Amino acid sequence: MTPTRSLDPPARDVTPPVLVEALLLRHDPTDGFAYRRLITALGGRARPDDIARGLALPAEDDERHLVHSTSWRATDEGQIVLTYLVHPDPAPDLPGTPLPDPGAIARSPRAGHPTPPDLKPHHVVAHAVRHLAFLARTDPAVAAHLASSGDGADAALDRLPGVAAGQLQSA
Repeated sequence: MTPTRSLDPPARDVTPPVLVEALLLRHDPTDGFAYRRLITALGGRARPDDIARGLALPAEDDERHLVHSTSWRATDEGQIVLTYLVHPDPAPDLPGTPLPDPGAIARSPRAGHPTPPDLKPHHVVAHAVRHLAFLARTDPAVAAHLASSGDGADAALDRLPGVAAGQLQSA
């Protein structure tokens, strides 16, 4: 007799928390992209967009910054992380982490297991930057924002593939 497997998730005492991650992106024409990563739990009936803005921006009515949801992922601890890109970093004087290869792609070697086994924060940031490159070519509001930012990000994004992830070619 073949054992059957339940499709119901195992019972848990608590629901895994949802986290909101804000990746604050900056660009320097000499040094390239850098970022800061801020993360907090999504509580109660809060909206993830509002939490991302609150993490990153000094004022609720700040319209000088792009805030865009770029991805989600599950952690090994059972949390869900909703990732937002914020450009430009509202506090560029704070230390940031360089992103030397915005073209870095994390892939799973197994088609039925989509999460890459070696996923690191720089992979998430690179994905967000490539997402921004796509939006720069397809969303007039994003293109206008980038052109007016004055940090050279628009020119740097022009050098990245501006296509959906499934259209990227393997090296």
